[in-house]
Amino acid sequence: MKVYVFDIEKLNQENLFQKAYELMDCFRQEKVDRCKNRGDKNRSLGAGMLLAYGVSDTLRAPWSEVKGKLDVEYGEHGKPYFKTWKGIAFNLSHSGSYAVCALSRRETPYGSSQKNEVGIDIQKVCVCSLKVAKRVFSSQEYAQLEAVCKEDERQGNLLFSRLWAEKESRGKLLGTGVFLPEETNEIIFTKNYMIEDYWISVASAGEEVSEEICVLTIEELLGVLER
Repeated sequence: MKVYVFDIEKLNQENLFQKAYELMDCFRQEKVDRCKNRGDKNRSLGAGMLLAYGVSDTLRAPWSEVKGKLDVEYGEHGKPYFKTWKGIAFNLSHSGSYAVCALSRRETPYGSSQKNEVGIDIQKVCVCSLKVAKRVFSSQEYAQLEAVCKEDERQGNLLFSRLWAEKESRGKLLGTGVFLPEETNEIIFTKNYMIEDYWISVASAGEEVSEEICVLTIEELLGVLER
């Protein structure tokens, strides 16, 4: 599994935005076009750039050869997947200044493996709301969070945001919507990373998550997408 991260701020430069947009597949261009404001357009485009980079990297093929084959469909709760490349699982997220992508490839002699599913979420650290936490988190998580908040407000904010990102990444992995169901028999590996004041949480059904993330510049992304 690989985890890709991109600071989308450079996409505020019109020439770079247009260059990246023109290199995208039709599916991503349509998603960007549907966004109402520039910030959302940048985040959607940035996520698409990471997915394109990841697919090209995984298949070891030029982007120009594969971009017409990104046959993306959606599950019951909106989880995207490749119809053509069933052995490749991916998930995207974006928040504030960052877009992130998790991508896993696992195949068997019979085709794709059901154990390569992934989920990813990125959350900017925010003020803890114990009222929301009590409604969303387990009793054990809430008790831990409440205790930390009483001792240190900043640590409480960090923990609240991390727990939220974990919940979302697990729910996205299972394709059950935003949050993980209370009862699940799935074995899920979770790994958390922090970049600036953002938590990134990655969940995997089939393999332990990498200790490292791949932070990409716009120059690195465009260099691959132009091939």
